[in-house]
Amino acid sequence: MRSLAGARRVPAAMAETYYAQGWWRRESFVDDLRDAASAVPGRTAFINWRRDEGREVTVTFGELAEYVGRLSSGLRELGVRPGGAVAFQLPNWWETAALTLACLDAGAVAVPMMMTLGAREVERVLAGTQATVRVTVDHRDDQLPLRMAFGNSHTTRVIPFTDLLAGSRAPRTPLSRAGDGGSDEVSLVLFTSGTTGEAKGVLHTPNTQYASTRPRHGALRDVRDPRVATPADLTHSVGMRTNVLTPLVARCTSVFADTRDPEIWLDLLARHHVTHFLGAPQMLGNLARAQRRRRRPLPDLCVVTSTGAPLPASLVAPLRELLCPRLVNGFGMTETGGLTLTAVDDPPDWPGQSIGRPTPGREARLVPDTPDSDGREAGGTVFRLQVRGPSVCVGTFELSSGRLTWAPDTTGGWYDTGDLVGEDGRGGLRYLSRVADRIGSPHPIPVLEVEDELLGHPAVADVAIVGCQNADGVEMVCAVVVPEGTPPTLDGLRAHLLQRGMTEWYLPTHLTCVNALPRNPLGKVMKNKLRDHLRTPTEA
Repeated sequence: MRSLAGARRVPAAMAETYYAQGWWRRESFVDDLRDAASAVPGRTAFINWRRDEGREVTVTFGELAEYVGRLSSGLRELGVRPGGAVAFQLPNWWETAALTLACLDAGAVAVPMMMTLGAREVERVLAGTQATVRVTVDHRDDQLPLRMAFGNSHTTRVIPFTDLLAGSRAPRTPLSRAGDGGSDEVSLVLFTSGTTGEAKGVLHTPNTQYASTRPRHGALRDVRDPRVATPADLTHSVGMRTNVLTPLVARCTSVFADTRDPEIWLDLLARHHVTHFLGAPQMLGNLARAQRRRRRPLPDLCVVTSTGAPLPASLVAPLRELLCPRLVNGFGMTETGGLTLTAVDDPPDWPGQSIGRPTPGREARLVPDTPDSDGREAGGTVFRLQVRGPSVCVGTFELSSGRLTWAPDTTGGWYDTGDLVGEDGRGGLRYLSRVADRIGSPHPIPVLEVEDELLGHPAVADVAIVGCQNADGVEMVCAVVVPEGTPPTLDGLRAHLLQRGMTEWYLPTHLTCVNALPRNPLGKVMKNKLRDHLRTPTEA
C-alpha cells in the first residue's frame, strides 16, 4: 500500500473546489459517530437481521461508539500502525460496520472481503494489500497457508473477531478526530472486477466516500423518521455507503441482513417502516414476485432506487405497483460512487428508459465510441462515458502486481467507466452496455432491449445476450437462457422477437440453455464467464 502513496492525490485546484463547495470536509465519519453518540446515544443506528441465528440485533449510536473504540484499541495492541492494511472477512453483520470504522479511527486502511472469497482470492488480497492483520469469524481458517509469500519480513496475523473485541486489555481510547489531511488519506480498499474478471483494487478516502453520501441528505431531511436499507453487502461500496456511512452523517437508522431472501426482506421493510430502499434489478424483481404472492403493507416506503445493473423496462410497472410508485434508476460504480439518477417526477416508465442525469457535483464527458465512423446506432450516437467528481476514487491498482492503473492527476480527474451510453432525449443518458460486452461494430446491437424482449417469452426465466465467435472467427449473437419449464428453441426466440418488431440483425444466432446465470454480489450478470463457457475448443 505504501508504494502507492505518491499517486493518491487529485489535482490541487480540483481538491480546493471540492472543499469550497462542501463536497469534501476536514472531519471524518468517526467524528460523525462521536458526535452522534454524544447528542443522541440512545437512537438506533443499525437494525441487523441474522438469519442463521434467527434473531434481530439493534445497535444504538452510543453502543456503536463503544464497540468502535474497543476494536480500535485492539487493533493498536496488535501493532497496527497508521497506513497499515487490515483485511477482514465477516458476514453482513453490524460488527463488520464497527470494524470498518475502527480501522478509520486507528488510522488503518480497511480491506473488506466478501465471505464467498476462496483461499486463492484471499491470498491475492492479502498479498496485494500487504495486510498486517486479517480478521475472521472464528478459528476455522486461521491456518490458511500464504503460498503467495510477501517475503521473509512480512507476515499476516489472523485473529477471530471475538478475540479482537475481547482481547483489548488497555482502557478504551476516546474516538479520535481526523487531523488536517486525514480525510484525504486512503482509508478503504474495495475490489471490483466488474464483469471482466480482472481483479482491481479501488482506493477511497473518507472524503470520496462522504461525497457519495451527501446527495442523499436532502431527501432524508424531508422525511420525519428516515430509515434506509439495501441488501448489498457491507463489504461492497453500495452497502457500505447506504447501511454504514449514511446513518452516521444523517443520524438515521439503517436496516440490513445476512440474507437476500425476499420474504425476509419484505417483512423487514414492513416491520421497520423503511423509507428509502436500494436494490439491484434482480433483487427488486424477486421482491415484487414475493409481494404478489403475499402482500405486505409498505406505506412508509418513499422511494425505491434501482442500481447496480441495468433495469429491464418490463420490470418498471410491477415495481411501481407492488413496491413503491416512486421508482428511480441510478448508475454508479465502485470506483466512482453514484453518478446519475432519474427523478421521481420523470414519466412513470422513464426508469426503464434512462439512467438519468449526473447528480450534483458530478460531470459526464461523452466521447464518441467510433471516431473513425459516424458513431451511429439505431437509437442515436454511441458514446463512451467518462466521469469526474468528488466521489471518484483516488486511484486503482492491479491486485496481482500492485501496479497503479489509474490516478486522477494523470487525467485531470476524468475516469473512463468503460461503459457505452446514448442520450435519452430528456437531458440524461441511456445505458447501452459495457465496452467489453459490446456486440456488433461499428453499429452495436441494443443488448438490453433484446434481453428485455426475450424476458417476455413464456419459456424464458432469465436471459443474457453475449457475443462469441464460432470456429471460423465469425461473431455470433448468443442467447444464454435459463428456461421456464420446457426449454425454448432458437427459432422460437427469433420468431418472438420478430413479432415484437425487432430488427432482424439484432436477433440471436445461437442459443444455449443453463441452470442459472453467473452474477456478481449485486446481481449483475458476469458475461465474461458466459463467454468463457461458450468458447469453442479451438479458442481455448
